[in-house]
Amino acid sequence: MPGSRIALRSFDNRLVIGTFTYLDDFLKAIDMVKERGLDYKVYTPCPIPEVEKTSANFWSKVRIFTFTGATLGLISGFALAILTSLDWPLRTSAKEIVSIPGFVVVGYELTILLGGLFTLFGLFCLTCIPALMSPLGYKPEFSADKFGLVFKCTDEEARFFIEELRKCHADEVEVRDHF
Repeated sequence: MPGSRIALRSFDNRLVIGTFTYLDDFLKAIDMVKERGLDYKVYTPCPIPEVEKTSANFWSKVRIFTFTGATLGLISGFALAILTSLDWPLRTSAKEIVSIPGFVVVGYELTILLGGLFTLFGLFCLTCIPALMSPLGYKPEFSADKFGLVFKCTDEEARFFIEELRKCHADEVEVRDHF
């Protein structure tokens, strides 16, 4: 309609990257971002238990891949054994052609095989191996001697967070466009 205006909601279109030298300042900044309810990503030069405790998601998505692979393996193992015995029936005395106890080994083996392969596939997918693109907001100094805190926010919030990160003694605060 001519003359009508559409009000656009402000989207998270800014990426704020805070660089820290000291762990206690870094932990204060993480707590500040966490209190605001923002999704964030941390980069540390080495594993640090305090950072893992405050920001780790202890529920791994790899278990979904493992469960899917194991279930598919169990079903396909039994299906392979049952359909093979029905296709080539070999009667031995008065025993049934489809005898479940004899097929448990095949089902178990395919459960382990496909569960392991799906787990490996899930690890590669979720950890982005091989890394075709660098992670969002990553800087090389985060692997050497600095700590990095990266999160998305709106334009208005970006100005607020620049000041808050500086209050937390950030060495550098960078704001990038993110789409």
